[in-house]
Amino acid sequence: MNPTLVDQIRDLIQSARRVLLVSHVAPDGDAIGSMLGLALLLREQGKELTLACEDPVPDLYTWLPGSADIVRQAHGPYDLIVSLDCSDERRMGSVFHDGLAGIPLLNIDHHVTNTLFGTVNWVDPSSVATTQMLLKLADALGWALSPPVADCLLNGMVTDTRSFRTYNVDAEAMRAVLRLMEEGAALNDIARKALNQRPLASVRLWGQAIDRLQTDGEILWTEVTRAMRRRWDLGEDGDSGLANFLSGVRESKAVVVFTERDNGTIDVGMRSVPGYDVAKVAYRLGGGGHPQAAGCTLEGDLAEIKERVLDEVRRGLAEAPGGDT
Repeated sequence: MNPTLVDQIRDLIQSARRVLLVSHVAPDGDAIGSMLGLALLLREQGKELTLACEDPVPDLYTWLPGSADIVRQAHGPYDLIVSLDCSDERRMGSVFHDGLAGIPLLNIDHHVTNTLFGTVNWVDPSSVATTQMLLKLADALGWALSPPVADCLLNGMVTDTRSFRTYNVDAEAMRAVLRLMEEGAALNDIARKALNQRPLASVRLWGQAIDRLQTDGEILWTEVTRAMRRRWDLGEDGDSGLANFLSGVRESKAVVVFTERDNGTIDVGMRSVPGYDVAKVAYRLGGGGHPQAAGCTLEGDLAEIKERVLDEVRRGLAEAPGGDT
């Protein structure tokens, strides 16, 4: 880490007593793992913490230590806000409201589309997960790691890399995995709980979504409506992992999953094969992410949103090297 940046982060943390940790709407394993891992580290430094996320913790991650402490709203007062795994302010959702304006904000994220919205910004796209960045931070600040912290941090790395299968996994990432395992993280348990286990109702929802699959030869897309989730008595995380699963379809260059949220907005999850950058597509739509995994949240009619998004994905495929221009 850059020594100047380490000093800036240290100063922010040392000067704060009441700290708010926030991650993004529709939280994934990196969002939850980074919040819980940093919370454990900061409690060892004597900080008073609030952990907040607009949406509930997905069932896949409720086993992580401290998951029950995450609340849906934050009211303060706070001395410091730490945004984790959020590419822009909007990703914090309703948690980041006007009443929090003016509070120092530390932005820790690994998305290449990050808008540098913090008082202090630490954005590292070379890290495979925000939790990998927190391991670097703990080392830079001399914080000891406990097995629960190691579990939380490794959970983020396992889930954001789809068990180390994404294009950005390098030797440094695997050294971080080894380090976390040496500190007590249980890789086998994490992979099994976070990636290989889901309720039968979720599998049935996936089946219904797969029945709705459409393709134009290059793009594969489907939808998960509120009615579909109600049928199987599932919350908003019921389709978690579906886009990753569909990205394995050999014939497609890009996958899009449209999910209706309870508040009427549409979550758009995009995946692509190497060589096609869906982060650029998501950014044009007001979202962000990684070249092969990105998304956004849009308001409007589902049919109109599908047409708009698919047009942008087609444009993105055509703009890629070797695409049809």
